[in-house]
Amino acid sequence: MTIMKKSIFSKTLAAVVLASTPLLWSACTDTWNEHYEVVEGGMADQPTLLESIQADSASLKNFYKVIKAIGCTEVLNSPQQLTVWAPKGMTESQADSVIAVYQADVDAGLKWEDNKAVKQFFQNHVAQYIRTISSLTNDTIKMQSNKYMHLVGKSSTTGTLSGNPFNETVLCSNGVLYKTENVQTFFPNVREYLEQTEGMDSVISMIASFDEYELDESSSVAGGVVDGKTVYLDSVINLTNDFLKLYGYIQREDSLYAFLAPTNEVWNREYEKYHKYYAYNPTVNQEVADSLTDINTKLSIVMGRFFNISMENRYNRHPSDSLVNTMYYERQSHNPRQNVYYKPEEGILNGLKKVECSNGYVYVDNQGVIDPHTTFFGRTDIPAYYPFYYEVPKDDKTNESTMNVNSMQYNIYWLNEDGTAGDLYESYRFTQVTAVTPTAQTSLVFKLPQTLSNVYYNIYVVTIPDYQKGLPCWFQAGLSEKKEKGSFSNAKKFDNPHPVTDDPIIASLSNSDMSATNRARCYIASAEKVDTILIQSGVQFQYSSAGLDVDECVAKLEIGSIGPSNSKYRESVYTRTLRLNEIILVPFETKEEADAAADDIDAFNDKILEANKEN
Repeated sequence: MTIMKKSIFSKTLAAVVLASTPLLWSACTDTWNEHYEVVEGGMADQPTLLESIQADSASLKNFYKVIKAIGCTEVLNSPQQLTVWAPKGMTESQADSVIAVYQADVDAGLKWEDNKAVKQFFQNHVAQYIRTISSLTNDTIKMQSNKYMHLVGKSSTTGTLSGNPFNETVLCSNGVLYKTENVQTFFPNVREYLEQTEGMDSVISMIASFDEYELDESSSVAGGVVDGKTVYLDSVINLTNDFLKLYGYIQREDSLYAFLAPTNEVWNREYEKYHKYYAYNPTVNQEVADSLTDINTKLSIVMGRFFNISMENRYNRHPSDSLVNTMYYERQSHNPRQNVYYKPEEGILNGLKKVECSNGYVYVDNQGVIDPHTTFFGRTDIPAYYPFYYEVPKDDKTNESTMNVNSMQYNIYWLNEDGTAGDLYESYRFTQVTAVTPTAQTSLVFKLPQTLSNVYYNIYVVTIPDYQKGLPCWFQAGLSEKKEKGSFSNAKKFDNPHPVTDDPIIASLSNSDMSATNRARCYIASAEKVDTILIQSGVQFQYSSAGLDVDECVAKLEIGSIGPSNSKYRESVYTRTLRLNEIILVPFETKEEADAAADDIDAFNDKILEANKEN
């Protein structure tokens, strides 16, 4: 990935091209006869647009100074048919400020067509094709800047463009030149607003760091193959941004987004807070680790701040009283409140400055309104039935698997009045584990991905009942972590926070059958219901694995059956068959919070829900 620096708009240019904040223009209702006319060409015996501008040195000299300095003269001298609104009222200082922005973007490595002076000034005064007017003209037109402007005609030569009056018209050989009173106001989209607004440097610098130029092969003209590589006679290069592809196209005029923009103060405060969650094991290259810490911290600040307004009704189940960010997905049944904000006008949007843009809105967040628990700090559900999440134990000598592991389905049906199974009620996928040797204990090791450091986790396991045998499964669980040299520690077995020693069968066992230590470590998977079992509360991982592959995890949870040494109990009182649906990790900032919510898996989410409703 190429990291490119992008300059921020100067205050002077902002004053020039953002003299006012226009409203979003709604399309006008035009009859066919009132539509503007697009003619085939100008007058062949007339000067070009460029020559006409040069000829009016009295009123257009500063406009000409700009287009010459920023490389636009050839465009206005070419055969393509254009309509230009040239500002007579442009001052020399305004011209100099536009040129300064152009040079800053050149120094930053931006291509000509992506230069802000070209896009936001020159192309904001130019429309494709010839636009003639009459006293009936009342229309919305698209400028080369992709902005839509309101064109009103008062006669065949005078009118207004989004309120900016023009009263001189010059027919040219390659178009029409209208002379306006003032510089045409540039109506920024969401990204452009961030780029030109003081106090937004941090967030726009982060977004711009993902800018890259990419060859558009489908639009480019291939000229053959040289040394095994395609050579293009005409290359079309586009500016792309992988970050915005994932979270929101806030730079596109055909999109409609809202963005909760953090001020520099909020950014710095949250960066300092979230930075500690991304400490990496020394086995990760130091340069890579530093980069991961930095980018993951920044992502934690911004990932939940994008809202696709045009998609709200499609993805949000309750659009009337809630708002969902672009990270929300419809089937996140395990945590339906994550990435959702209830009563937003009374909650996260309350008190924020709202700025209208050409493709949506910016809400200026000077408070830090995004609760991290609703985004990156939310609950993680690890499906136990996906093979890439678990490791199957192998025999040290033969390297053969010692466990039989199968993915299966558990369905629950409604009961008909006659006692037969009715419609499907719930369905669960799960992993079933049995030992290759029938008398051996069963076990499986789960890799815990995307963990955070300096966080207190509550760990749960969801078990599926053995409906065939009708027996509970007694099991134990332990955690192993990656050490500084890369190997994993032996699994440290957890004591059950809710000891099952009061279970009548376990209570009847002697120490010779099952030691006191094993009884303290014993968990019981129900034989009758899908069960969510607290394994441990307030568990900390020394290192983070956020942004790393699953195989690069820094923590593993080992789950294995446990039972009396006396074989008479086996498969008569309990079963060694493990049936696991998922592992749940719920993060908290403090041990006290983790312990307080340990016995209620929904308490964490309910707390967020209530907080959103109350704000």
